[in-house]
Amino acid sequence: MIATRLFQRSVQMTAGVACVLFSQFLYAGEPPTVASEPSSYLGITGFSVNGRIHPHGVPTDYYVEYGPTADYGNSTDRQPLPPRLAAYYHETWNEGWNGWRSWDFDHPHFTEGGSSGGFIRYRAIERDDHNHDDAIGTVHLAKYMYPGRFTPIPSAFLAAGDPDFRDAKISIDVRGNDWQPNGTELMWWSQNQLNPELNPEGGGLSPDYRHSNWAYTGFNLTQLLRSGEWNHAEYRLNNNTNDWTYAGNNNDAQRYDAYASINDIQRHLNIDFFHMVCFVDVENRPTGSIDFDELEIAYRNYSLLFPSNGGSLTSAPEGSDDDPETLTDGWRHGAKKMWKSKSQPREPLEFVYSFAKPVTIEAVQIHQHPEWPSRDVEVLVSNDGTSWTKIVEGAMEENHAEGLNYNFLIKRPLDAAAKMAKVRILSGYKPEHWGLGEIELFGSGATMLTDDDWYNITLDINELQPGETYHYRVVALNADGKTVGADQTVTLPTDTKPHVITGEASRIAEGSAKLEGRLNPLGLKTQFYFEYGPDTNYGSQTKLTYGGKMITPRLAFGHAEELTPGKVYHYRLVAENDTGRSVGDDMTFTAK
Repeated sequence: MIATRLFQRSVQMTAGVACVLFSQFLYAGEPPTVASEPSSYLGITGFSVNGRIHPHGVPTDYYVEYGPTADYGNSTDRQPLPPRLAAYYHETWNEGWNGWRSWDFDHPHFTEGGSSGGFIRYRAIERDDHNHDDAIGTVHLAKYMYPGRFTPIPSAFLAAGDPDFRDAKISIDVRGNDWQPNGTELMWWSQNQLNPELNPEGGGLSPDYRHSNWAYTGFNLTQLLRSGEWNHAEYRLNNNTNDWTYAGNNNDAQRYDAYASINDIQRHLNIDFFHMVCFVDVENRPTGSIDFDELEIAYRNYSLLFPSNGGSLTSAPEGSDDDPETLTDGWRHGAKKMWKSKSQPREPLEFVYSFAKPVTIEAVQIHQHPEWPSRDVEVLVSNDGTSWTKIVEGAMEENHAEGLNYNFLIKRPLDAAAKMAKVRILSGYKPEHWGLGEIELFGSGATMLTDDDWYNITLDINELQPGETYHYRVVALNADGKTVGADQTVTLPTDTKPHVITGEASRIAEGSAKLEGRLNPLGLKTQFYFEYGPDTNYGSQTKLTYGGKMITPRLAFGHAEELTPGKVYHYRLVAENDTGRSVGDDMTFTAK
């Protein structure tokens, strides 16, 4: 807390003094803390390292050492932990769809009756998405939006189109209306375009595009839909392969057969995100509808103007009742998170910022004020505070048909070296006041503080030998020291027989239970089921289910039925492909 107060005081001083204090504050901490998590296979020639790092609020780099012995001999590239979870997207759907899309083409929207004002509804449909059948299976698109460059569909351009959702915090209200999941699960979905250069600004989608998709199977919302009442969910998108299911394989649509690690996908979430109805049985589709309201996402803030990234407000127009610091607090807009001028402005209004280190500005995004919209704005940069160069000029829209989250001016790509930046409002749509929402500048050169919290990290290790045992460890370092994680080992599979792990039983209800596990098909088409019964002879099994042919682990589940209340049941996950049959460890649960 003392360090935080010192930093808050520093940004109120002159630019030069603020930069000195910022540099001192950056490196006042302790060495990082490292913890290991279970790894996962990446086919038979690789594995994904999972771990956790606590940087104690200090900029921290990390990498993985690995090799056939505890001497290692190899290491991944060193990379920084991302900045703080301090950028926010908030949607209420009080006015309309606000840029969101759905496969329910009637787009039902309600202006009242939600958990707080308006809300949107998804109704079960018969249209199936088979693009992921060889991975997570058949799915139905519920509600989705585009945060990045997927044009000409309206885009919210979170973080100028390149948001970082690693360990993002999700908050949402949901309600089921006679929702019968019929074995489906409602889960988070992330999609990235691996070759965004083929989707230029203002253009259509190239036929050569390559998408990679993952579903967050570490948390689902299905159980919250049972009551028919509004329920609130909060969860994090843990950056750990054991909490995700790769969803990109399809033989008939090679554009979806493009693997990228969950670390890379979440770092550059440039296509879309949404809640997907997963594991659809086309012979028994879900029925009913789902309502969504009050979505809030906290993601990584890369804006060069954000205070913990080194930005300092050095001057602002006088006379306003609003705090100009709110223009860089990470929120696009909202109560007490915007700024409006004093009455009747008659000359340009200037906001001047300095940077703790010289930066290169690559993108500018300026958000509109809903009640007091500005029109003509410009952005200038300087390296001495005296000579200024204009890098952006343009007119902002008074309003936007897709809602306030889509009402902004964005300019990129830019390449402007700067020690200071100036944002000027030249005119407005109303004479009483001119106003702005969030001001964001993105680029390189800044040193960004981390959260004083645990980070989940995952890195892929490839081009290894099947059947061999490898040692590995996570290494984290900052200005206060280097921490070496405990030595871990992993033995890669010798063949492509599926790899299975029996998980916990859940949703244990009268006469039934959901049995879960993790399955890796290791590249071959695989079927799976669960054996269950009163002892290790089992005697019953769940429905035989197609498990895909990916090389990464996925969620596998089945439903045990006709259980006797109070009885202890044994169960295990079983999977088969052309190489052979694998069985998981025996687990037990008590029926209700």
